[in-house]
Amino acid sequence: MLAKIRPFRNKNLMESEKIDKLIEEWQKDLSYGEILPFYQPILSLEKKEVFGHEALGRIRYNNAQVYSLGNFFLQESIKEHEFNELQKDIDRKLRISAIDSLTTDKNPNSKIFLNISPAIMMSYIEQIKDGKLPIPHTIVRVKELGIEPNRIVIEITEAYIHKNLEYLRPLIEMYKDFGFLIAVDDLGSKASNLDRIGIFKPDIIKVDMQLLRMSMFERSYKEILYTISKLSESLGISILFEGVETGEELNQAMSFGARYVQGFLFSKAKESLSEKNEFKEKLELYLEKFHDLKQYEIRQKVIWEENIKTKLTELIKEISLDENGNLESNSKIFDIDKDILRFYVTDLKGNQVSPNYIKEYDQIFINEEKKNRSNWTWRPYFLNHIYESSKSNSWIFSQPYHDIEKDILLRTFSKTFLNKLILFLDINYKE
Repeated sequence: MLAKIRPFRNKNLMESEKIDKLIEEWQKDLSYGEILPFYQPILSLEKKEVFGHEALGRIRYNNAQVYSLGNFFLQESIKEHEFNELQKDIDRKLRISAIDSLTTDKNPNSKIFLNISPAIMMSYIEQIKDGKLPIPHTIVRVKELGIEPNRIVIEITEAYIHKNLEYLRPLIEMYKDFGFLIAVDDLGSKASNLDRIGIFKPDIIKVDMQLLRMSMFERSYKEILYTISKLSESLGISILFEGVETGEELNQAMSFGARYVQGFLFSKAKESLSEKNEFKEKLELYLEKFHDLKQYEIRQKVIWEENIKTKLTELIKEISLDENGNLESNSKIFDIDKDILRFYVTDLKGNQVSPNYIKEYDQIFINEEKKNRSNWTWRPYFLNHIYESSKSNSWIFSQPYHDIEKDILLRTFSKTFLNKLILFLDINYKE
């Protein structure tokens, strides 16, 4: 029977009768087993306790073997066939069972995450009559049981729909108005787009586990996660990293602002709900290790910064910058530290008044005259310099950033001279 629980292949090429036959096989296959939700705990790093559970569809056969219904729900909807109705029926039963489980939950504040495909939501919206949507079964059941609405998190999956996502807004707003929380699933997967954040205004975003793992090897993915972290912070959205399986992945998730985590590192999905403090000791241990790691990284960063600043402070005593941005000796700048890659001078409006002075492998200095008169106001480190220099005229340094041309990581140090010019030094940086 398990062999039938698999994705369709070349579905668009199948004749109608073959699809009908496959639907019959699914119905027969499902009839042999018990459909039930399993629960994977979602942990709060803030509270060091179980925040809630994601309800996941499972089928258990008479031989007690349990299998995921993931493939079953990942099939694209086929409006012309009853398979779509079968999906919706199974989905509804699982959701109701998951909601019912809250009545026996010993943790009165824990939440249930309910996966809902945009395709299923769209089919529900199509039932609109006289400009009104029928009350969703999920809301009806929560009302019947007297459950606090904020214990339900509607998790919008990554499934692609052909219509504009704006069509889903009425149903999302209905959920929100009732008090449900909204989560966007698998942000960063190939089907997800940032417009889901703008349209749905979620309370939580779940970051795709592949994005988390790739960020451990590729800086470009780190920057994507950093951007997601800053975006979430500015919008007041909590980040949940799923698929966390190792301590290293947990550290990476916490580095990018994870408020919640879930994954095999703590627990697989199981039939019963987890106790509130079941993972408290384990969380405390990981949090302590993370704190020690970050303290060490910060100390190393400060040591590097202070070392460079000390050298640059000494440098000021040996160089002279005239009103046109010319230096008496270019070599002295490169001599103070082997990691200085280039330097240039701008006016206070960001207009470059000097060439680019670059150190190559053979110690030859190259002047890029073509860079003269370029404007760098748009660079974050330039605006950061204007801000920081208004408080102090000491050396100012940027956050690490990637230089595309050189394919290296840099940090830029800068200082104002003569109250009209700014000297910028790009320094090779290793995290």
